[in-house]
Amino acid sequence: MAEFDFSQIADWLGCDVQVSGTVCGFKQDSKEILPGELFFALKGEKVDGHFYLEEIASKGAIGAVVSKKYQGETFGLTLLHVDNVMDSLHRLARVIHNRRQTRVVGVTGSVGKTTTKEFIATLLEGKYRVHRTPGNANSQVGVPLSILNAEGNEEIFVLEMGMSSPHEIQKLVAIAPPEVAIVTKVALAHAAFFPDGLEGIAAAKTEIFSHPMTKIGIYNYQVAQFRSCQTGSCKKMSYSLNNDAGDSDFVLCCENNHYYVKEGKETTFPFTLPFSASHLCEDFMGAAAVARAMGMQWAEILPQIGKLTPFKRRFERIERDGIVFINDSYNASALSMKAALTNLPEPKAGKKRVAVLGAMKELGIHTEQSHREVTLTALENVDHLLCLGEEWLSVLDIFKQGNKPVEYFDHFDALKLRVHALAEKGDVVLLKGANSKKLWLILE
Repeated sequence: MAEFDFSQIADWLGCDVQVSGTVCGFKQDSKEILPGELFFALKGEKVDGHFYLEEIASKGAIGAVVSKKYQGETFGLTLLHVDNVMDSLHRLARVIHNRRQTRVVGVTGSVGKTTTKEFIATLLEGKYRVHRTPGNANSQVGVPLSILNAEGNEEIFVLEMGMSSPHEIQKLVAIAPPEVAIVTKVALAHAAFFPDGLEGIAAAKTEIFSHPMTKIGIYNYQVAQFRSCQTGSCKKMSYSLNNDAGDSDFVLCCENNHYYVKEGKETTFPFTLPFSASHLCEDFMGAAAVARAMGMQWAEILPQIGKLTPFKRRFERIERDGIVFINDSYNASALSMKAALTNLPEPKAGKKRVAVLGAMKELGIHTEQSHREVTLTALENVDHLLCLGEEWLSVLDIFKQGNKPVEYFDHFDALKLRVHALAEKGDVVLLKGANSKKLWLILE
């Protein structure tokens, strides 16, 4: 982690105050603060960082960025008073990024962006010094903090950029304009905030192509259906699987359990992938397209493939007592739900597939239809369905009419007990739902 002169940071934030010392890190969570770090006292809907100044002082923080409206105790901290703490976080990240001149890959999409980000970083590590946003730190807070806390000597920074409303990605792009940007699939995620549905979500996602410094925009073939696909002046390229859209710039093909890529008129040597699920193959193809756009040859890419692995709680395979759990519990949209259901591995002979599905959130007027689509897909692909959340109540009859068992739960603890009573050696159990449902706790 890079270190900064405290007085220089004060100057960059426009604070006319005498300070001294070295800042060795940046945080907005008081629980994570370490000695010598600078705290951003952000105010959210439920938590106000200004209430935690005493705590961070006791942990050795060097100071805090606070609102000019704050006139409370300093607790021995050096305080930098600013008009808007969030704007100052963005400003500082932009200044420091500009000084480093690290090449940036921007990653967004409704589904698969974290796995694609991880795959991109893994492939690029075959040639470059790479840093990536940790975990899913893709928010208005997570992205700038990731930049501030980087070592600073990276050649390429792979930044995941998320959003829940229009123009949020545009703000992130302004901090660290991507040289190459990628949009994975667009789905009804956060749809409650987009009255024009998928078109509005696509427009918000493709803001990642809007900066004049972006040279190449890459997108999943599915995004081509949206008008906003051609946002920005950058060159556009698409990727797909062979049975989806053969006219893409990068197409992943499979023959006899071996894969190869068609790039224009060229074809790679055959290779194997450490997974076969279609959505993970799409994530790989997007990552490989980015690696090619960043200057890697296939001879440099292919040796990295064996290092690819699904990210935590993203179609993660865990075996317990002979039961295969597919932990895909980080989050859920109708598109990702259906992808998980249709890519489940086969259970042992005579055994069953069980889907444990938590409700999807922030879908607004699309709530019932999205849950209906998922239930119909589940009916075709699993033997037993367990549902958590009232959003499923209106669609349970679909399973009943299909003469397959379905059970509804409104409390997590009861669901957890039922999963462990129902699952047997040889079964395959999918855990998938909104992050707020915390279905991964079934395994803990």
